[in-house]
Amino acid sequence: MPVTPRLLQLSLLCTVLSTCLFPAAAQAAPLYTVKQLGTLGGASGDVRAINNSGSVVGYALNSDNISSAYVSRGGVMQSLSPDKATRSIASGINDAGVAAGQVLNGNGESRAVIFNGGKIESLGTLGGANSFAKGINNAGQVVGSADRADGTHAAFRTTAGGQMRDLGALGGDSSMGTDINASGTVVGRANLAGGNYHAFLDDGNGMVDLGTLGGNYSEANRINDRGAVAGFSYLAGDAVAHAFVFDNGIMTDLDTLGGINSYSYGINNAGQAVGSSDIAGGKASHAFLYSDGEMFDLNALVGPGFGWTLNYAADINDLGQITAHGCNTLGACSGFLLTLDDGSVAVPEPGTPALMLAGAGLMLLGGRRLRARRRA
Repeated sequence: MPVTPRLLQLSLLCTVLSTCLFPAAAQAAPLYTVKQLGTLGGASGDVRAINNSGSVVGYALNSDNISSAYVSRGGVMQSLSPDKATRSIASGINDAGVAAGQVLNGNGESRAVIFNGGKIESLGTLGGANSFAKGINNAGQVVGSADRADGTHAAFRTTAGGQMRDLGALGGDSSMGTDINASGTVVGRANLAGGNYHAFLDDGNGMVDLGTLGGNYSEANRINDRGAVAGFSYLAGDAVAHAFVFDNGIMTDLDTLGGINSYSYGINNAGQAVGSSDIAGGKASHAFLYSDGEMFDLNALVGPGFGWTLNYAADINDLGQITAHGCNTLGACSGFLLTLDDGSVAVPEPGTPALMLAGAGLMLLGGRRLRARRRA
């Protein structure tokens, strides 16, 4: 059953009530259970996308220190590369388990590919040297960007026959596609005539400029099947970037977790968004969940004793499962799968400010906005 914003609110309200009324129970089970995604024998990796079965894709270093595309199911990571020497990345996965990404060929050129059942299918380019696949929908349509013969690069969407279609730009010469939904609507970023770039949406009838939050630059990273878009935009002056959700013609600033910048990378069909935000003091970024007008630090929702800091969340599926990246105090980093525990109450260490503020906001008649003000 999809995780509704109200379910999340209720869970967090129970958190505060149980913490205040029953302080001895402050070590109750967390709101999310966390599972490490595994490794390919190397020291680190990255997360990119999750499907509705909880399968996660990204890339990880193998035992030869080569980055390899992977799919992780049930905490077991499997390489998608044809061999250990080939560099590859998986950036999107559909509900059938078909992944999209890129593979570096023998000439050092990147090729957009589909990983399907142990086979790798190259999608070619738009006449230039390189191509990159970023997303794939359940119909098998792929979105990404590819070089043209003149050296510029363009967002593409594949046709029913698997051919790339150049989507153009917003008056400039370059664009990049980042995601595609069930109806084939593509989002990404595209250059304007003056060289600035804006988030765009293309439903097959040409690009639509989604605008900005006051600055000169914006980027759309994910679109759900309702057409709601998650991304980020610079504010006036172009010194600060904030995560946004664009829905029904309105770009909403999601604010931050107390710091300066924030970026949104994923959104599900319930409208819940995830990403990364600077925290107060500007010394670190934390993964966030944005639900029903509130931004929550995911580190406050996994319970004490976890031992890692989640620094960004890459994607969220319709079950509310989140894939995130985190590091520990020894410098080790890993990917994680967060699954909502429907039978538990999220209770942090007594006095944890983030969750106490969240609960207080929920009790004040729908909430005091958490003004607690990315992945490279």
